[in-house]
Amino acid sequence: MASIPRSRRISPPRRPKTSFPELSTRRLDRGVARYYRLYELLLAALQDGTIAAQRALPSEPELCARYGISRTTVRRALDRLEREGRIVRRRGSGTYARPQRDTPRLSLALHALPETLAALESHTTTTTLRFDLAPVPAGLAAIAAGIGPTAYLLKRLRRSHGEPLALTAAYLPEPIGRRLHGAIPRQTSLLTMLDGIGPPTAAVRCSMGAVPADADAARALGVPLGSPLLRVRAVLTDDAGKPRAVLESLCRSDRLQLKWIEHSRD
Repeated sequence: MASIPRSRRISPPRRPKTSFPELSTRRLDRGVARYYRLYELLLAALQDGTIAAQRALPSEPELCARYGISRTTVRRALDRLEREGRIVRRRGSGTYARPQRDTPRLSLALHALPETLAALESHTTTTTLRFDLAPVPAGLAAIAAGIGPTAYLLKRLRRSHGEPLALTAAYLPEPIGRRLHGAIPRQTSLLTMLDGIGPPTAAVRCSMGAVPADADAARALGVPLGSPLLRVRAVLTDDAGKPRAVLESLCRSDRLQLKWIEHSRD
């Protein structure tokens, strides 16, 4: 009688060893374009020396396995880094870091937006491009109940070391806009201005994403049409929950870095 072979225990496949254990292995957030989040992670590693000049980056398969993303997503992030002159890709050899210019990159912490915006005042300059009544875009009206169909639009361009950093459109309810009209300080943040004319801002709600640069943003920020920009939207409310302002900032990610709070899953 033939013997029945014992079942063998099958071990799970091993994850590929990484040449950069210091890089995060956390799955990329789905709320933000994942190629953009990978671009941010690699850009930070290139700028802070985690990936030194002339050193090879992790391979495309390694990045796919590490972050749970497709090869197309990885290539989009690498394509952008290559266009910006931060990496060089050598066929049959790999992708390597290029020496980087010592360009300051500011940080924006979404978990402490009021404090961060106030701190940016001393490191940036601001030009007011427009301040008048305008229709509130549907996308912003939807997240700021009570803002109204029209509001005062304060459009400003913020620069760092003389280079464009962010293009911001802030919509203010008409009573607030009328009080600010004709008195827009160049260096003062929106939060500081609002707190100076009424009850302080009690809450700030933020969301973020990546969007292509339209003609207006491309011209103001000095980037090619369609270039990915970081979009930050925020709603400022008072103690009663009434909107003080709703704003949208389009930012150059090579000059402004977002800080995320990483929560453990223990």
